[in-house]
Amino acid sequence: MSPARWLLSGALILLAWRPLAEAAPAPGECSGPGGAGPSHCLYRSLMPSTGMVADCRSDGDCRVGYYYGGPEQATWLTPPAGMTTMPKPDVIWHSATFAEARVGCGPGCTWSYFFEAKRRQLSAPRRDVLQADYRRLLMAQVEGRALVVRQIFTAREALRIERDWAPGLALGEAITEIRFNPDGRLSLTWLKGPDRAPMSERVTVPSFAR
Repeated sequence: MSPARWLLSGALILLAWRPLAEAAPAPGECSGPGGAGPSHCLYRSLMPSTGMVADCRSDGDCRVGYYYGGPEQATWLTPPAGMTTMPKPDVIWHSATFAEARVGCGPGCTWSYFFEAKRRQLSAPRRDVLQADYRRLLMAQVEGRALVVRQIFTAREALRIERDWAPGLALGEAITEIRFNPDGRLSLTWLKGPDRAPMSERVTVPSFAR
């Protein structure tokens, strides 16, 4: 094999094993002062006239929804149990058409709504999601002292991970890094036991519920 072919082959292998990049919250296109004042924010997908919207009296009192055709035709999300309104969301576009609207519900508490623009799918609110796999529609979320991988739209369990997590830390704090890989595995780094020794592993995750 020529040196050029060898280099190209190596680059393709690296790309094939590259983990899914962790998406950052979209800044949104906002009008209004925000903070203690009102604001109106659009989070557009790459599909025409489709996206998510937050209409807020203040950053702690918002309606959050999705739209097709125009923001004035928004369908508003039902707040999670125990909440009458929602704070301004962090909207994360995991792909060009797959969004997660994440809202806070207190210290160490979040709710996530997943919106698939192509299929016009919206999930029920999902509690304490740490990472999502938009390719296989899976999410890793905290459930007590276990890390559970579930299907996003059905919430059916695919995998449950229990370890000697460091005591005195919430599970989301004991897990310091987590990501889904295209090869079907979940990479995570976590703190073990009272010494909080960092441990790294890759766990195979089935796509289908058990």
